[in-house]
Amino acid sequence: MTAVRAAVRRPALRFTTTLVVAAPYVLLILPMAVWNDAPGIDFIVRTAGLALLGTVAVEGSIALLACAERRSGRPATARLDGAVRWDPGRVATVARWVTVAAVTANLTLVLLGGLTLLSQVNAVVPSGVLTLLTPFTSWPVLALALLVAANGLGGLGRGATVRWIVLLVVAHITMAVVRGTTAATTTFIITAMTLAVMTKLVPTRWIVGLATAGIASWPVVFAVRNDLRRADGIAVSDAVTASDRLRFDEQIVRAQQYGAGHDLGQPDLWATVRYGLVPRFLDPERPAITSGNAINEFLGGSSISSYTFLPVATTWFFWGGAVVVLLYAVFAAAMVSLRPWDAIGRRPVALVLATLLVSGPLAWFSTPPDASIAMLQAVVAASPVVLVLWVWARERDR
Repeated sequence: MTAVRAAVRRPALRFTTTLVVAAPYVLLILPMAVWNDAPGIDFIVRTAGLALLGTVAVEGSIALLACAERRSGRPATARLDGAVRWDPGRVATVARWVTVAAVTANLTLVLLGGLTLLSQVNAVVPSGVLTLLTPFTSWPVLALALLVAANGLGGLGRGATVRWIVLLVVAHITMAVVRGTTAATTTFIITAMTLAVMTKLVPTRWIVGLATAGIASWPVVFAVRNDLRRADGIAVSDAVTASDRLRFDEQIVRAQQYGAGHDLGQPDLWATVRYGLVPRFLDPERPAITSGNAINEFLGGSSISSYTFLPVATTWFFWGGAVVVLLYAVFAAAMVSLRPWDAIGRRPVALVLATLLVSGPLAWFSTPPDASIAMLQAVVAASPVVLVLWVWARERDR
């Protein structure tokens, strides 16, 4: 059994981005489409295939290169922070402090009215003191990565690591209750499960059990979410059931009728740099990023509501098939630069960057280009913590 697991794990580690992109299609989107005998399955497969073409081209090329290096006896290509000897205790200390700061800042931000569904509906962007807290919105993901790295280095036991991660999940659930939205919490939980699988933090059967429990509880979660929205005065359609909300195949197929290539005012390269690298408290007058709102308005809906075709089909809708292939090749190249995966749990900086990719542009329900901008913002927000790690938590500097 161990040999079988190793044989499965080896290609999985070589094609990590491919598996991350394929996962929602294999586990959710295509099964729901086939079960409901939905039209447009060929379009779903075709657009997903474009993204997978980009990821497989990059990861396959690197896998062939790695095999050639191994056969020739050449040393492996240098990797990010691979030669650094980290102090496990200090990495664990940083991870715990970042977790506390992330929970405190995000709960404060939401309780003060920032990032709630009502503020989104009213098109309110953070202002005043809230702009100082917005850089911390990505810190739960940063904390997650550092906790897993601390465990990999031996600074935190598995039990302690799981308890700290549970604290982050509980904080996310609390924020979901206040916000009236579940997307961010769902993305965080999926990211945590992905990291747990990549780093072997917990047995796979735990992950399967948690995923099964999550699916079973979805109707209750959906009903509670709707009640919370009604309590905030937000209209909720009674015609949409919990199972209807999982029909993401219908969202994807809807893009087909409009064709590819639409300029709806979505952020261009300059706007991506501006929004991604300049914190809001330094640029408080800029408007909110509203690519999903622009799509909803294009479809005949309100400009203060959001709609997407999920990440791959939305990329196709905005820029066409060639950009889908190119963009996902870039994501794969970024992920490949962080290899090898069998040791990433002991390399905090690489794990942080991989986690930001998985929870950002590679997330199941992300909206391009907004998700790429959010990832750049998260990298900027994480830089002080990475600096502390680099200066204080490296053994070779002591």
